[in-house]
Amino acid sequence: MAGAENNAETFINKISREKVKISDSFSSFGSLSMLDQSVRKLLLHSNDVSKCRENPLTLKGKRIQLAKILLLVLLPIISLAVLAVLDLKAIAQSNSVDLEIRNVIRFSRDIGVLLSRLQRERDMTALYVSLIGPQDISILTEIYPETDNAIEELKDWPVETSILNELPFFREKSDFKQHLVEHRKSVTRSDTAVYDEVNFYTDILQIFIDWLYESIGNSEGSDLWQVLVAYQLLIVSNVETGIERTLGSVFYTLGGFERHEDYVWYMEKYNLGIWNYEASKKYSSLITEFFDNHVLGMSENFTDTIVTMRKEILVNEASKIEPKFIDAKLWFDSMSVYIDILEDVQKNMANQILLLLEDDLKNDTEAIAVSILLVVVVIVMCPLTLRAIWSLTSDIQNYALTLAAQTKALNREKKRSSWLLYSMLPPTVAEQLVQKRDVKAESYNSATVLFSDIAGFNHLCALSTPMQVVEMLNGLYLVFDSRIEQYNVYKVETVNETYMLASGLPDRMVGGEHVRELATVALDLLHHVSFLEVPHRENMKIKIRIGIHTGPVVAGVVGIKMPRYCLFGDTVNTASRMQTSGLPGRIHISNDTYMALVDKGGFMVVRRGEIEIKGKGIMCTYWLTGRENLEQIIPSITEVSNIKNDPGLHEVRYAHMYEQTSTGRIQYRGKDDEVMVQQEDWNE
Repeated sequence: MAGAENNAETFINKISREKVKISDSFSSFGSLSMLDQSVRKLLLHSNDVSKCRENPLTLKGKRIQLAKILLLVLLPIISLAVLAVLDLKAIAQSNSVDLEIRNVIRFSRDIGVLLSRLQRERDMTALYVSLIGPQDISILTEIYPETDNAIEELKDWPVETSILNELPFFREKSDFKQHLVEHRKSVTRSDTAVYDEVNFYTDILQIFIDWLYESIGNSEGSDLWQVLVAYQLLIVSNVETGIERTLGSVFYTLGGFERHEDYVWYMEKYNLGIWNYEASKKYSSLITEFFDNHVLGMSENFTDTIVTMRKEILVNEASKIEPKFIDAKLWFDSMSVYIDILEDVQKNMANQILLLLEDDLKNDTEAIAVSILLVVVVIVMCPLTLRAIWSLTSDIQNYALTLAAQTKALNREKKRSSWLLYSMLPPTVAEQLVQKRDVKAESYNSATVLFSDIAGFNHLCALSTPMQVVEMLNGLYLVFDSRIEQYNVYKVETVNETYMLASGLPDRMVGGEHVRELATVALDLLHHVSFLEVPHRENMKIKIRIGIHTGPVVAGVVGIKMPRYCLFGDTVNTASRMQTSGLPGRIHISNDTYMALVDKGGFMVVRRGEIEIKGKGIMCTYWLTGRENLEQIIPSITEVSNIKNDPGLHEVRYAHMYEQTSTGRIQYRGKDDEVMVQQEDWNE
């Protein structure tokens, strides 16, 4: 029995390796229908992939799919990194603007202090050189150090080339200080005119005012532009008011303006001072708030004095008044209080702007730190993420490839199981069992049953080992199985040397065609077996007895663990009696089969006569000897060997069993290519 199992396994393996065409009606079992359609397409047609993509089950396709996934992951990471860099750049630019504005405010604050000191020095110098001014020059020498300190506190010296051509003493801070010292030494009451001093200091002040305009104008792009504009207008108002103070002092020291142009000059500075101050309050409410805080608690006499004296200057433009040092001193002191308040407001505005800038710079620093951290995190996480995606994708692809390989292996096993199942049961019956449907027994009014056995089998078994018997039966039934596939018959079962066939079931055949099919099969089998010998007994031919009967049968599936499709009825018994009462190398048929063959025509039958049939009594039987055009219907063994490489024929599954040698002898090869039968060429 072990040999039989080995031979069966070898046979199954050879069958599964060939391209056996399975009917579409069997697709629910032993096919790829259980798989997803796309997976089936990739498994069955690995090269049938469009040009735009590769089969992911190949190494190249795996790499392409992996590259696609990594690209999809890399794109958002790169986008995030770019956005982080752009955000960092924007914050850095904003921080740079804030730093520039802070430097501008500090510079403007220093310029404002210097302007205030220069204006005070100008006014005191003009008052000193006037005819009614004090005789003591100490009023000037006391304020000179304040101006010098303001110059020293000025850190930047943004002089332009155009200025150097006209005023070379502005080249360096030290040159300007030296020029200022030399001018101070030249100040005398007898040789210096009031307007000369006013013009000298006013020209210098205008240069510093231009610097202030330029520095604040270069700080565009900040969110504090309104406050900066208000601050700039306040400084300009302070400077214009300072010139008004100087011209008013000249008016009282001289008893009027010497020229109408001086009066126009005064009116211009008066109006510009007031207009810039009022405009600055519209750009920022902080100016009004700071001004009111400084005025609160102070005597308002200075404002009344300023208003009264301004009216006096405006009214007496055309007439002269008596020069009065006291009035000049009152005007100067009152305007100085007002200008000092504006300077304090200016300082408070500068400090407030610096506080706002410090907050912005702090926020910018935090934002820069966060952006840098984000960029660093992105840079660090990018390779880690790519590595993780690469590893995960590779694992998924390896799992998919493993699953595909296992699926293909499972598919092969399903095909093998399918073949075994359809070998044991009719396809239609097997289909019903796979679909878990009940297979009911059916009655057939007419079917043909064939039995065959080996003549002298018991005697042959006595002369042979069990392994030799199994090999002999396996080789014989391989020939039988290869031949019956050409016909519409069903192999019911094999029991030892008995081989049972049926036709007309489970697929019903109209018009008694089952008789013709099974009779042709019997002639085919008898023809091929006539060339076989017992493998282990030289020159001993294998002879079989065949019996056929036609009649009604009942067919159904019997059993659960190992279901079998069995036939029942007197027809089966009669066919078996035809076989047991026949002769070796002959086909014994019943009278019913004979009548059916006569009705079909084309068969050669010889009457045997009436004989005693066990269990049946006297029956008239016949010998089936041939059929017309049998040579065209049954290909010879030589023809089978010649077409063994043609995968389109069913014989390819068994063509490896036949081989024609150079000496003209036919060899039948069984397991492990062992020569089992040698027969002279039948053409002889």
